[in-house]
Amino acid sequence: MNYTAKIIFGKDQVEKFHNDVKFTPEEIEVNIKEFNFNSEAEKIAFCKGVEEAIGWSECYILEDEIVP
Repeated sequence: MNYTAKIIFGKDQVEKFHNDVKFTPEEIEVNIKEFNFNSEAEKIAFCKGVEEAIGWSECYILEDEIVP
């Protein structure tokens, strides 16, 4: 089974969605992304990660770096 999550990116587009305003074709192409997963657990973990990032404008994934 395939699991998907669609995410709207962009403050203005999220606001439009909540106000039931239609997106332009360009907004749909640029601001709505679909992600596919092999399991429900993967989908849930991904969505939790995205929710944690809300409000941050930039991030960096640490591998083996030491944080000062």
